[in-house]
Amino acid sequence: MPDQLSLSKFVAFCLIFFGIIAFCIVFGGYTSFYRAQNRIEASITYLTDACQYRLDLLPELIEMTNKSVPKSSTIQLNNAAENTKAILLLVTPQKIPLEDAVIRKFEISQTQLTLRLNEVFAQLETSLDKKYSQQFIELKNEFLSLQDHLTVTRNRYNDEASYFNNRTMDFPSSLFAKIFGFDKIKYIEISKERLLPSQSAVAPKTS
Repeated sequence: MPDQLSLSKFVAFCLIFFGIIAFCIVFGGYTSFYRAQNRIEASITYLTDACQYRLDLLPELIEMTNKSVPKSSTIQLNNAAENTKAILLLVTPQKIPLEDAVIRKFEISQTQLTLRLNEVFAQLETSLDKKYSQQFIELKNEFLSLQDHLTVTRNRYNDEASYFNNRTMDFPSSLFAKIFGFDKIKYIEISKERLLPSQSAVAPKTS
């Protein structure tokens, strides 16, 4: 009888022990995906904040263009800025993954804005009144710094999105993804070719 009691206690202990381990594994699998989603949302916030700050700098630049560059260039820059602003509202962090079409519109709008900035910078470098030269240099450096920041934030988002997507397909994490429904979620990465977040996109050309 004592042996049977000891055996029952041992079996009960083993069941509790392995039950705790199983719970920890399952709970850890869930929280890992949950944290990954939070990191993606944070990375989108950093990216959209950088894009918004670039828009916030535009009024000062447009004020300079009104004095020194063709009106058509200012109109094009304004149009690109308005389009970028409208699409940025769609990309503002949400609890659900962004659709492919929204990501592509975001890429194109940011690229168009970068190209317009490139044109305006080139024009201002040759036509701006010298008394505004220091102000222009400081403002352009801010834009260049933001371009670098866009590179970092874009890469961070892509890294997190790639990590999440891969874990939904790789065993054993794919098992937890299926159990908790994460396998139905896919994050779209941002193209390096369409979005031009580097200083080379707006840096002056050298001969």
